[in-house]
Amino acid sequence: MKRFLGLVSVLLMTVLAANGQSSNSASIDSLRAANRAKTDSIKAANLARRDSLAQLRDQRAQAKRQAELDKKAAKKNQDLDVFQQEDYSKADSMRDVRMDSLKLAREQAAELRKLQQEKNRASSLSIRKKKIPPLTQEMSFGYRLASDGWSLFVHRGFIHSEDPDQVHTNFVWFDLSEKHHPKESSTLNENYNIVYPNEEKPVSYKYGKINNFYQFKFGYGNTKPLTGRLDKKSIVINWVYAGGLSLGLLKPYYLYIFTPDGKTYAKYTEQNKEYFLDLNDQGTIIGGTNFTKGINGIKIQPGLTVRSALNFDYAYSRKSFLGIEIGATAELYFKEIPIMATAKNNAFFVNIYADIRIGKRWE
Repeated sequence: MKRFLGLVSVLLMTVLAANGQSSNSASIDSLRAANRAKTDSIKAANLARRDSLAQLRDQRAQAKRQAELDKKAAKKNQDLDVFQQEDYSKADSMRDVRMDSLKLAREQAAELRKLQQEKNRASSLSIRKKKIPPLTQEMSFGYRLASDGWSLFVHRGFIHSEDPDQVHTNFVWFDLSEKHHPKESSTLNENYNIVYPNEEKPVSYKYGKINNFYQFKFGYGNTKPLTGRLDKKSIVINWVYAGGLSLGLLKPYYLYIFTPDGKTYAKYTEQNKEYFLDLNDQGTIIGGTNFTKGINGIKIQPGLTVRSALNFDYAYSRKSFLGIEIGATAELYFKEIPIMATAKNNAFFVNIYADIRIGKRWE
């Protein structure tokens, strides 16, 4: 019995303990639920507050933007409105007159500036388009080497350039030249100083020559450009043709010779040709003479001359040029020109030549 009672008491205590634990657990759960509900309510309140603040800020910003828009619209409408005043005062009238005069003055000043600018532009264009005066005259001189002699010459030209398609130059020319016979050649008496060692060395001479033939020519010609144009650092190729008069100058050719009368300076004659030409090969020719011998015996032989050539004109500046001319000349004299006693002489001469010239052009 006692054992039974002890067992019952143990069971009762166990049941009581279990009930106590379950009641404690229930109270803890209820506390947790209460805390959770409180936290959720606080979070909901904070969220609602934030939403209301954001909404308020948006409303304020929208109201501010609207106010600015209204202000701009009002200003625009105010600018577009036409001012009307029934009772228009004298002061307002004077102010409007002054404003109108200022506006008119500004417009006039702007118009004057525009006219001045146009005038300046037109002036600059006229200066820029100002035509350079054409070259109308030229002069050149040079040296010519021909197949039968040489020349020194002067050209005086007149340029005609009014029509670009018909540019040409008329010129007058003067020429001083000497003509050589194709059979003449220089020689020297080398034995004279051997025989006469104390004598002066003789001058070289041209055997058989009886006259020096010089010519003074003058005439008129024309130059027509084939290619190129008169300009700085350019080459113009011209066709040149000219004609004129030739005054042939025959100067007797003197030799220093032995004659029966002794040593003498003599020109060719039929009487002394035996000694002048040393026909007997006796060494009668000592040598030649200086240029002045025979000047007082010059005779004139008139004739005609023509020439045609290609002229290459290089302008190294606008008013200065250097030219080369290559061509041919023909000369006809009214009498046979006696240059040599030992060869055939002619009255008609043809040669080819090349010359170099330098000159200037001006307006």
